[in-house]
Amino acid sequence: MPIRRRDDGEIVEETTKPVSGSKNKSGSSASDAPTDPLKSPDSSDKDSLFEPRQRVDDHKARLEEPTVLVGSERQGSEGRTRIVSRNQRKPSSSDADWGDPMIDPPVGWLVIIRGPGKGHVLTLGNGMNVMGRGSDSRVCINFGDDTIARTNHARLIYEPRQRRYLLNHGDGSNLTYLNGDVVTESVEVKSGAMIEVGETTLRLQTFCSTEFDWPDVDD
Repeated sequence: MPIRRRDDGEIVEETTKPVSGSKNKSGSSASDAPTDPLKSPDSSDKDSLFEPRQRVDDHKARLEEPTVLVGSERQGSEGRTRIVSRNQRKPSSSDADWGDPMIDPPVGWLVIIRGPGKGHVLTLGNGMNVMGRGSDSRVCINFGDDTIARTNHARLIYEPRQRRYLLNHGDGSNLTYLNGDVVTESVEVKSGAMIEVGETTLRLQTFCSTEFDWPDVDD
C-alpha cells in the first residue's frame, strides 16, 4: 500500500479508490452494460432453442389429431389404403347411398354357389331384376364368367301383389336353367331354387313372401 509523509513529518497511509468496474477495449465499463432482469446470465445461447408458447401448442395439436382410414382405392389389380386427417376427409357419393335404404328395400338375395364369384351375395329388389354382366344391370354378375350376357341374360321378378317370384330367360344366347331344367317361358320359383346362367349357379334366398312384405311394417 503506498505511503506519504505530511509536512510535519508524520507518515500516513494513502488509500486507493475502489474500482467500480473493469474497462473493456472500447472504454466502457462491463457493469454498465444493460441487463434483462428476466434472463439468466447463461440463458442467451439457449433462447433460440425454444419456440413461442403458441407455436408449441399448435405443434402438439397436430400430433394429437386423430386419423381416419378412408378405404381402399382400386387401381388396376392392386389396392392402396389411404390414411388422411379427419378434417381433410371429403364426403363421397357412397356415403349418400346410405341415406334411405327404403328407396329400394331388399326382397331377397341370390347367392353364387358355383363358378366365378362363388360366395358373393346379390340383392334383389321389388319388381324386375335384370341379370347380366353389365354395370347397368340391376343384378350385376360380373365376376369373370364371359358366358353370361352383358345385358338381360335373364330376369327374376318379385311380384308384390301375389308375393311370388318369377323367372324368365332374356336375350342371352346361352340358356337359363332352373333346378336343372331349361327355362323357355315364365316360371314361378321358390326359396332355395338353383338358377344357372352361363357357368354360374345361384341359389335363391327369399325374404319377402306371403308371410312378410315391407308394407306389413308400421312406420
